[in-house]
This record gives sequence, C-alpha cells and structure tokens, in this order.
Amino acid sequence: MGLLDRSGRVWRALSEFAETSGLDERVVTALHDVAMAGRVRRSRYEHAESLSLQQTQRNLRDLTTAQVLEPVGRTRARYYTAGPASHRRCSTSHARP
Repeated sequence: MGLLDRSGRVWRALSEFAETSGLDERVVTALHDVAMAGRVRRSRYEHAESLSLQQTQRNLRDLTTAQVLEPVGRTRARYYTAGPASHRRCSTSHARP
C-alpha cells in the first residue's frame, strides 16, 4: 500500500472521528499531520487551513483541553503530538511503516 492510500485512509478515519466527537472539520488537517508525521506545528496548520492566528490558537487550545493533542515545548518551538484522548488507532496503525 502506498503513502497516498494510507494517507487517504487516515484522513477518512480522522474525518469520522472529528464528526462523531463534535469537532470542527478543519481540525482534521492538524490531526492528519499528527497521525502521519507524529506532530503538527501551529504555523503549518494555520497556513494549510488559511486560518487567522487567533482561530488557529483557539482550535489548538480546544484540542489540547480535550486531550486530543498534547503541546510539547514553549512559544516558538512548540509543536503538538497525539494526546491521551486522541484517536490512537489512526496515529499508530496508519502512520509511517
């Protein structure tokens, strides 16, 4: 199975997770990065979704509060990894081989 197939399966599973969890569909981009690469940075998510800084910070803060993501580092070096309540099936079974 190629990377695109794996990426598509992860995206669909995360979309389903976001929908059933009541999360905004635009957070799937951040969750997908975490599932495929192990982490996401605020700036990448902000640009990928064309969000304002405030929207990006609010979304990441909400995902952190819900324990879907976990912040690592401080200020400019901060990135987010899968949190305790994240959809671990996607981040473990569909991530890089």
